[in-house]
Amino acid sequence: MNQLRTTVVMKTDISGSTSRFRELLTTDLQALLGEHRTFLARHAAEHGGRIIKPAGDGYWLEFLSVTSAAKAAIAVQEELRLAQPNRAQDRLSIRIVIALGDIAVQDDDFIGDVFALATRVEAITPPDEIYLTAGARLALASAEVQTALVENFVLKGFVEPMPVYRIEQRHRTRVIPGIYILFVDLHGFGKIMDAGHVTKIERILDMLDAVTYGTAQEFGGTVRFNQGDSYCITFAEAAQAMAGVERLICKWDAIRHLEQFDCTISIALHRGTLYAFRSFLYGRDVWIASQLQSASSKLLSDSENGIFVTDAVYSALFGTPWHNRLQPVALQPLPKPPLVGIAVYRLCEVALDNEPPDPF
Repeated sequence: MNQLRTTVVMKTDISGSTSRFRELLTTDLQALLGEHRTFLARHAAEHGGRIIKPAGDGYWLEFLSVTSAAKAAIAVQEELRLAQPNRAQDRLSIRIVIALGDIAVQDDDFIGDVFALATRVEAITPPDEIYLTAGARLALASAEVQTALVENFVLKGFVEPMPVYRIEQRHRTRVIPGIYILFVDLHGFGKIMDAGHVTKIERILDMLDAVTYGTAQEFGGTVRFNQGDSYCITFAEAAQAMAGVERLICKWDAIRHLEQFDCTISIALHRGTLYAFRSFLYGRDVWIASQLQSASSKLLSDSENGIFVTDAVYSALFGTPWHNRLQPVALQPLPKPPLVGIAVYRLCEVALDNEPPDPF
């Protein structure tokens, strides 16, 4: 007889995946699903959970407590909302169900009525929501996670109507002070677009995306959004940001010389406060970083990269290898709001050996 044990299970499902995935190439679909699995596994591990088996484009996960599962689910939904907000309805959204019950292992597979119940609840869960069964809700630490009754549902395979609950996610504005806001843009990309070489454009964008996300991950940055060949990335520390931008430029130079891409990189970095409301990012400091990138790119020739920072970043880099390499520059034409009164510096002697200085 298989030994039963009581556990918390979570079921995830990508919303609208059938039509979305039909439009993707096989390699792109495999990459997307691989990234999604890594994403879920990371959040689960941070809250004591793990993936136990796949389920179509979603997964079954196991947690030690309902509260831990709920916190992991909230973190997943929050990160998905903040990721690439400009994608609107094209962004990835998932539905999540949390249930509590007995499971067993049979023939190397997990079995139990809790899986059937979670599957039924998943069918009525809207995208971007987290639903809980009644048993899971009773075991939840209500002081830490708030819930609300959705309705009593008649579910296939269950005799009595089942109450289903929703986690109340508070979409309050998150204020992130003292963060380093980085804007990256390809310099000269417009000429390539005007030439209309679609295959070349796609390859440039694919490689830029890989380099940007790879560099952000390596140096602890977060890609907040992208639009075309422009990216916004944030870092917690100035040294991380500077090491990241130098690595990004080195990698891109290697790629563009190999592939013969006629575009360089323009980068602007500013320190300030970021405001995040649901998937919306805003704030004066975001505007400053964006406008600095646009204004400073006019100082570049067609063949050079550029890294420009504001005085807020310059001050934070005192005592690091980058401080003495930053030289003041004057924006031309004269800056307009919000750059009026802000000193701007350009990083000289960009490392060309693909190894940025050790910030420590």
